[in-house]
Amino acid sequence: MAANEKVTTYALKQAIAARVGDHVEIAVEAEDGTRFKITASPEQLDALTGDLDTILSEDDAESQATE
Repeated sequence: MAANEKVTTYALKQAIAARVGDHVEIAVEAEDGTRFKITASPEQLDALTGDLDTILSEDDAESQATE
């Protein structure tokens, strides 16, 4: 995503996922009621999962360091 592109940020209310054929659909509802679906390949979701695992691991390490 280019740095100068306009992006709308939504606060997540809920999300569910389902495999549909050769891809995964993630249905998302934002706190303001906006609903949308994201389609992704398994490879894209693997990359996203890796990113999220790294972020959450860093957060856990920071929390443990401050205790």
